[in-house]
Amino acid sequence: MKALVWTAPRQLEYKDWPDPELDDGEALVRVRGVSICGSDLHGWLGHSRGRVPPLVLGHELAGEVVEVRGGQEILKTSRRVAVYPIIGCGQCRYCCSGRDYLCGSRKVLGLHVDGGLAECIKAPVKNLYPIPEKVNFAAGALVEPLACGLHMAGLAAEEKGPAVVLGAGPIGLAALLAARRAGFPKIAVSEINAGRRAIATKLGADLAVNPQEAGAVEALTRFFGEEGCAVVFDAAGFAPTRQLALKLVRTGGLIVLAGLGEQETALDCVEVIRREIRIAGSFAYNRQEFQQTIEWVASGRVSFEGWVSEAPLAEGQSVFEELVRPDARRIKVVLKP
Repeated sequence: MKALVWTAPRQLEYKDWPDPELDDGEALVRVRGVSICGSDLHGWLGHSRGRVPPLVLGHELAGEVVEVRGGQEILKTSRRVAVYPIIGCGQCRYCCSGRDYLCGSRKVLGLHVDGGLAECIKAPVKNLYPIPEKVNFAAGALVEPLACGLHMAGLAAEEKGPAVVLGAGPIGLAALLAARRAGFPKIAVSEINAGRRAIATKLGADLAVNPQEAGAVEALTRFFGEEGCAVVFDAAGFAPTRQLALKLVRTGGLIVLAGLGEQETALDCVEVIRREIRIAGSFAYNRQEFQQTIEWVASGRVSFEGWVSEAPLAEGQSVFEELVRPDARRIKVVLKP
């Protein structure tokens, strides 16, 4: 088969690659759409400790089941599937409660094993979730990042007051959409890229500001008013956004950290303690949230207009080069083998 193989930092090669060999309980899926995650870009740049070249990246994907080894259950429902990309041990307390993403022995497609930037991929049958005929494969590939946003909003389910999303990349926009769906009354977005601010406004942000402009923090403070900012969703994960989160959140409020921009950030912990600020990490999603996201997408109430585009898998190198530029015009790209 053909695959887009990460061979060295900043280098992808579209080349022949070994066909997957199935074990019992696994399925072969013909990839019909795979979207590029920020972590894929991070790995492509050579900044990922877990990814080692040569490797086929990609964990946000949908496709058609071609073959199943040891169990045909998935074929009774649909051959069209979104792939849950996290493979747990199947025995620990997390796997047994549907939270494979917290398994200490988990493997992730495109990180520990070959992923979806290829014509075909193998995955455990239990990781295949049927998608309706009315959901196209590009939308199916976006179930995974949208599930991340749904998980972020779920962590703040008891905090449905004014909120702000820091960073309007794909995960930030997913968090915005999920928070709007969950009923947060007013949501602001902080993003330096003007195009992304415009998309955030189109998708439901009540205010979108450039944090690098004078008066941005004051504008956010006025927006939240006396009630203050109940929840900050940090989808960027850099020192300036984490420090801004602490500045914006109200006393007793919640900061949800999902962005992986940098590993370490200095925070005023005395401020955290005195104001009883709660900080929650948000990593991936559980199986129930993944299924809920499929139903959400199938409902037709998720808008992809203006922020999702498509490109051939063979053009992956140039797409990656574009997406890492600060002035990139495209936000989310789905590659088609």
